[in-house]
Amino acid sequence: MLNAPDPEVARLLQAAARTYASGDKPGAAALARQVLLRMPGEGRALQLLGVLALEAGDAGAARRHLEASNAARPDAVTWNLIGAAASRLGDAAAARTAFACAGEMGLVDGWRNLAVACVGDSTAVIAAHEKVLALAPDDPGAHAGLAQAYEAKHDLARSRGHAEAALRRDPPNAVASIALARVRMREKDFVGAEALLAPIAQSPRAAAEQRIVALGLIGDARDRADDADRAFQAFTAANQLSLQIHRGWLSATERLYHPDNVRRVTSMVKAWRPTARIARSFNTPAPVFLVGFPRSGTTLLDQILSSHSSIMCLEESEHFSDAVGAVLTSADRAWNVGAITEADVDHIRDGYWRRIGAAARVTDDGLVVDKFPLNIVVLPWIKLIFPDAKIIFALRDPRDVVLSCYQQRFGMNAAMAQFLQLDTAAAYYDQVMSLMEVSRERLDLDLHQVRYEEVVADIEGSARQLCAFLNVAYDPSMLNFRETALKRDIATPSARQVIEPLYNRSIGRWRRYAAHLSPVLPQLNAWAGRYGYAP
Repeated sequence: MLNAPDPEVARLLQAAARTYASGDKPGAAALARQVLLRMPGEGRALQLLGVLALEAGDAGAARRHLEASNAARPDAVTWNLIGAAASRLGDAAAARTAFACAGEMGLVDGWRNLAVACVGDSTAVIAAHEKVLALAPDDPGAHAGLAQAYEAKHDLARSRGHAEAALRRDPPNAVASIALARVRMREKDFVGAEALLAPIAQSPRAAAEQRIVALGLIGDARDRADDADRAFQAFTAANQLSLQIHRGWLSATERLYHPDNVRRVTSMVKAWRPTARIARSFNTPAPVFLVGFPRSGTTLLDQILSSHSSIMCLEESEHFSDAVGAVLTSADRAWNVGAITEADVDHIRDGYWRRIGAAARVTDDGLVVDKFPLNIVVLPWIKLIFPDAKIIFALRDPRDVVLSCYQQRFGMNAAMAQFLQLDTAAAYYDQVMSLMEVSRERLDLDLHQVRYEEVVADIEGSARQLCAFLNVAYDPSMLNFRETALKRDIATPSARQVIEPLYNRSIGRWRRYAAHLSPVLPQLNAWAGRYGYAP
């Protein structure tokens, strides 16, 4: 016979629910624990404890309670909560699985959350939003998300259709308005784009990050309309708002790419002494490192190289510094390069390739290019760990570079925060490129320099030179880089530029903004002269 329901358990569960609803979370937790004393494994009590742990910021405990709850009584809401806990713990794969389970059980929020969890994979994002629409055909958020995802995949007709559908149902929807504005920008309707963006930029109710994006896109629209003064005004407004939110990054001196550490690495390289301690033959191959100051053409080079049948370029990620940090686990050890042993080198190389294997499909006969522009900052470690590595160094007119950095909306960190003000952007360029030059002088790098302007003028010649440097046969498909870019999810600010035919409108663009750049031009002109650019 089945055990009769325990009326006291039912009473305690109802009391716990009322207590939680009243805002008395400790009381609700106490009641839930009383339930578990009478009935261990009771799913609803475990679910409540999971919710309370999640709200308290203890994602680990939340996940344990919720998974135990699901083992007792599988539930769509519980799966969704497990996804939230896993996401907070950084377990992206488990989060996606849990959200999908919630969605399959009919919970529309499961699909909504899956779309968020799949950001960066536009195909998966689209599939999740389509699942939302299957359950809720009029959902404006799903239409807006599809508009955003299709624009990122360069499908402008579908993007426009979903954006308009979202705006019919929810006229203030900022995601849909921004996606539709991007479509209009691509269609060269710069006035129409700004008309969509202005209400977001001016609304104190809009999320700050949405206002930043809107202001930046208004700047882009005005720039393309050849209105440099008003464009610079919009870029500055976007940066000032971003600085209010992200100012803390300017003092994040513990971060590797912070200016203080760039100067520290520079001093290290200036004192560099050649060493024969590290063996010159290894069990693992060396990648090629593609470096350069941000906005120097590394994404264009990535697409050109990725179009070669024997070359694979990795998406931007700190694969190398993460591999070093996993072995040299303390800051003191990491900075003491003189104490790095052959065993350390072997462990770091092996760990690096394990990370690459987890991130991409690497073939035994293919050449891997690790594109992370600010790996300039870790060149001395690259020299120690991969002394056999080839380095591709992307170069562009310093004035165009710093202007472009000031005008972009980057994901924020200690390096990108420097670009929110002209003076810190120019200073950071000076610091990073000083390190680059002393590294070139002292580290005996196997290095090939590629000028952005020369790639634009003669892509085939530049591609052939790259192939010669990399010891691979020239592949004519490298000229079809746009086809490669159209097939990829590109996370850098250049994503929409590299699908266009090569253009020269970005060369010498700084001259239109010379008056605005005047406070930093003396510093940048010195670098321009050093690299042979015209005054």
